[in-house]
Amino acid sequence: MKYEQSKDARNELFGDKDGYENAATRIIKRKDVAARAGSVLGLAILAASLGGCMIVDSPIKGVLGTEVIWGDIATAETGSPSTAPLKEGKACAESILGLLARGDASVRAAKQNGKITEVISVDHSARNFLNIVGDWCTIVRGH
Repeated sequence: MKYEQSKDARNELFGDKDGYENAATRIIKRKDVAARAGSVLGLAILAASLGGCMIVDSPIKGVLGTEVIWGDIATAETGSPSTAPLKEGKACAESILGLLARGDASVRAAKQNGKITEVISVDHSARNFLNIVGDWCTIVRGH
């Protein structure tokens, strides 16, 4: 009689006619589905991280991070000692997780920031750390 009462109590607890065994099987199946979903998500993240998709473009990229500067345009000589010293202006844009990006990294903004009227050279710099935070900058030199 005690067995029958305990079986009825389990049926009420799990809400199942077949009792504890069927409920335990359902729990195990749910864990298997969760494990498979986690594995698929993990593989997708791994594939994306190894796919070379950096949030900031540059001529050379590092897997863990990037910090490079490269020349783009040179329009004149950098100047001789008799000319006025060069000014430098910099304008940057930033990206967070590749999801949010903001800023003005244009040549126009860099000229304004450096109070430059005549552009001599335009360079770019890129910085990226683990695809978490990235910066893209335009560096203008001139008079």
